[in-house]
Amino acid sequence: MKIKLIILLLLIGGTMKAQIAPFYSATNDKYGYKDEKGKVIIEPKYELAYSLNEGMAAFRLNRKYGYVNSKGQEVIAAKYDHTWKFIGGYAVVQLGDKYGFIDQTGKEVIPLIYENAYNHHGTCCYKGQAHVKLNGKWKIIRIG
Repeated sequence: MKIKLIILLLLIGGTMKAQIAPFYSATNDKYGYKDEKGKVIIEPKYELAYSLNEGMAAFRLNRKYGYVNSKGQEVIAAKYDHTWKFIGGYAVVQLGDKYGFIDQTGKEVIPLIYENAYNHHGTCCYKGQAHVKLNGKWKIIRIG
């Protein structure tokens, strides 16, 4: 029985994804990311760094936002004026005064044409829907 338990724990441990978490460095007044063991994965270089959500974490560098993945790789370049967390595989991004949606590869799946956008009202994005404002009117669109 002990051997089965040890094997099960090894299998589960081997399939778990590494997690990173932001940390602040007072030395240079910047944020970086550490893994679950406390090892620095990304040296402090960001103005802001957020926690993972759906395997992605937003950061701000040179007053622009991008994303790192759970391995600490910058997968979406810092080019947006603001970003929101991923929900249902998509995140709202803002560039100038326009909003749209990206997927976890950084592809803009809904063009940045909206006056405002939300993907965090309840579970709307889990159903492939989001709220957007265009020409002063709110509506629900399908994403994905």
